[in-house]
Amino acid sequence: MPQANEPSVKKSFCSYCGDAPINHSLYFFDSIFSVVLDTHAIKTIKYVPDFIKNFIDLIPGFLFETLSFFGLVKFSLDINKARTFRSKIIWEEAIKRGIPMEQVIFLSRPLDFYRAKINGQNIYFESIPIRPEFSYMNKNWDDKVVLKREFSKNNIPVPSYFELPFWQFKNTVKNEKKIFLKLTKPIIVKPRIGSRGRHTITNIHTLQQFRDGIDVAGQICSHLTVEEHLQGSVCRATFVGGVLAGFYRGNAPTLIGDGKKTILELIEEKDNQRHDRVERIRISQELRGHISRSGFAIFDILPAGISLSLSHRIGRLFGGATKEMPDNLHPSFLPVLQKAERIVNLSVVGFDCIIPDPTKDANSQRWGIIECNSLPFIDLHYYALEGKPRNIAGMIWDMWN
Repeated sequence: MPQANEPSVKKSFCSYCGDAPINHSLYFFDSIFSVVLDTHAIKTIKYVPDFIKNFIDLIPGFLFETLSFFGLVKFSLDINKARTFRSKIIWEEAIKRGIPMEQVIFLSRPLDFYRAKINGQNIYFESIPIRPEFSYMNKNWDDKVVLKREFSKNNIPVPSYFELPFWQFKNTVKNEKKIFLKLTKPIIVKPRIGSRGRHTITNIHTLQQFRDGIDVAGQICSHLTVEEHLQGSVCRATFVGGVLAGFYRGNAPTLIGDGKKTILELIEEKDNQRHDRVERIRISQELRGHISRSGFAIFDILPAGISLSLSHRIGRLFGGATKEMPDNLHPSFLPVLQKAERIVNLSVVGFDCIIPDPTKDANSQRWGIIECNSLPFIDLHYYALEGKPRNIAGMIWDMWN
């Protein structure tokens, strides 16, 4: 049976946004600042004296308190208005610990900002309560190119990749072909900034598919990355305070052909046999495009024994499978992941990896870290179909002791 109040699928006006729709134009312009300015800002911040950083940390609280004085901001105790399940899990743990926590409501609109009272003082935070002294990054680790560049220098496995700035992917056909030939196929085109697999096009084999992928990814981001398509499960390794707090494995919905049924019939059959916590597979433009890059259409008969992935999106919300398995992770992965955590030096961080089999020796397979999340969705580790979740929210609150 579905767990109470667990995440459920959301309707989206854009199939390429998945269940996390965004305003394409605003996101595109924001990406320009994220790529161009964030890196320079982070470089500058490390030279800022601590007393100035402490002052900057006080600004959100001062702003919200001032707006509250004028009646523009209110504070809500209603946990059901939490904007994300990540925040809700944090809130539930705060209640268990007797930590007063409230949500910021701006002009009647709930924000993903909160305040909690720790040791008699209010702290303000976005979704996850990270101590201010641990909140500064020495590089923009959410930038996929910055992350891969640094990890490559330190011999941490990453897919082969190529940067694709706005002025290049909007340039000439000749440039597109030159870039396409640089990497072994299949390849992936994705926004350089962003998460949730939005506007990511995978399993690209042809130049036309590559051009189509550029068009889709370029709708929401000014800078793209083209990279090797690693084969395997999408895994999330989340660290809190330098400790591996959770390891999650997700798989995309996949069909096995019988030589008789069409892909659509196999999807319907899979839906009818699905676990009651697994959502139905959505027949979308994104799905049709994904299977077409494997050489199939929705009404084709899938040959016997052929395995066909239906999406790059993983997990139960998209008809796939999920497992929380930190105790089953092969020990050979841990030193590599710990090294990655030390490099980014974040108190709370999630690494997305592509791994064929996390239970087997890391050195026996081709795998890699594909991105970093400085504000990770810890709820992934709580709602897996298999495995026992750990109290990651509790570990985060423990850092305030």
